[in-house]
Amino acid sequence: MKLIVVSSPTPVPNERATINSLFEEGVEVFQIHKPDFSKEEIKNFIQQIPTKYHNRIVLHSDFPKFHSLKELEEYKEKHEYAFLSPIFDSISKNGYKSKFTENKSELISAISGKKIIALGGIDEDKIEICRELGFTGVAVLGAIWKNDNPIEKFKRIKALCQKKDLVF
Repeated sequence: MKLIVVSSPTPVPNERATINSLFEEGVEVFQIHKPDFSKEEIKNFIQQIPTKYHNRIVLHSDFPKFHSLKELEEYKEKHEYAFLSPIFDSISKNGYKSKFTENKSELISAISGKKIIALGGIDEDKIEICRELGFTGVAVLGAIWKNDNPIEKFKRIKALCQKKDLVF
């Protein structure tokens, strides 16, 4: 299961060091989401990350994001992946509630065969649910940036994403 780490939209203590440590621990995709940054500030932000990791950086604005199954069904363009959110109640945005937990069979049907990344409220206890629902992967933001030890949190989530289904 694909794991994407999304930057905090606002500055956090030791952010640059944490980002570099996340890369050292194996972040494959780091998505920069800094809505209040100018293009120049985004460029400077990226320049503070070692060049060897630049091939793992994407911009949040480069990928489609959907907030309803209807939007997802109407979307016809092709991208590497798209986001559907909030799948669960958000960790980082107070009051940002899920709209998708009511009808799981409808959700499974809507994402089937598509490369959809679950976003919103994703934490360790949600990884297996996302796998069962058929998501291609998960994106984490609040679980990492709201944690006292974001590196250890990342390692636990990464291990769960890498877990393969057991075959008997």
